[in-house]
Amino acid sequence: MNRRAPLMLVGALALAAVTGLASAQAPAQPSGQGVYPGKPIRLVVPFAAGSAPDLLARLLAPALGESMSATVVVENVPGAGGTIGVDRVVKSAHDGHTLLLSGDAALVLTGGTYGVKPPYDTLRDLAPIAQLVVTPNVLVVANDVPARSVQELVTLVRSHPGKFSYGSGGIGFSTHRAGELMNSMAGLDMVHVPNPGNPWNDLIAGRVQVMFGNIALALPLIKDGKVRGLAVTSSTRSAAAPDLPTVSESGLPGFESLSWFGVLAPVGTSPSVLQRLEVELQEAMATPAIKERVALMGAMPGVQNAAGFARVIENETKRWAPKPGTASAAAAAAAPTAAIAMAPKP
Repeated sequence: MNRRAPLMLVGALALAAVTGLASAQAPAQPSGQGVYPGKPIRLVVPFAAGSAPDLLARLLAPALGESMSATVVVENVPGAGGTIGVDRVVKSAHDGHTLLLSGDAALVLTGGTYGVKPPYDTLRDLAPIAQLVVTPNVLVVANDVPARSVQELVTLVRSHPGKFSYGSGGIGFSTHRAGELMNSMAGLDMVHVPNPGNPWNDLIAGRVQVMFGNIALALPLIKDGKVRGLAVTSSTRSAAAPDLPTVSESGLPGFESLSWFGVLAPVGTSPSVLQRLEVELQEAMATPAIKERVALMGAMPGVQNAAGFARVIENETKRWAPKPGTASAAAAAAAPTAAIAMAPKP
């Protein structure tokens, strides 16, 4: 995750980035725990301001506040790959007034993936409410890297063993997992260089040569000529960048690594509160204004109800967990039949 969003993206979302006060459109409802909402709702984002989930939270908060006649406040609690913020929500009152809007990394690493063992278990300690969006990452390279396609990059990295590194926002992030997946599927040895501060600075300055960056943050930098985009990590091309091929169609069939964001509450929250929040979130994401701004972020349709979101978390946790006999979670996730279609050029 990046700590700073490009100014152009922030400008596009500025109108929606102000925490909204309620207008009296929907009356508070009994929840079994008192009238809900009975006080401001805290929407905790376990990453820094300007990160992709933070942008989504600040887009969503005014609409949610208006429809629920409540004040919705976005609270950033970054640190330790998002696990500090998640743990704070887990330990908060289960009354529906503290919610979590998180990306995938902090939610799927509870099995100890990449050596990360947070003090919570996602599906034991949190109640999924709704998955909101799914976003691809973009494979980008520094401008001084002479590769202009995935195939050229693989050939180049193979011909210089141990000389190439890739950046990410931290261990276990989708940007990290995508790099390890590429290492595994293409037989590469790129070195991972995490930077929880601003990995984009490392790439632009040439301290790392490769990165899988969130599409919302990558596209403005590509447009400005600060980095070069090679491919997207989704199974299909992104409508936000239709000229970029997928990694899968570029010689690594079956390659897919996505980011996704959703809202959860502490386990024990009243079912009536969870059901209302599920409906409110789905309706907010369906409004034209939010759909338009989400599209600007390069996100793809990804709204799931509570049951669907729980399945996503469960499946992704299993997908990235190391299996016996494998060196890494990414090696386990790589499809065993995925062909390595790119041989080194003579």
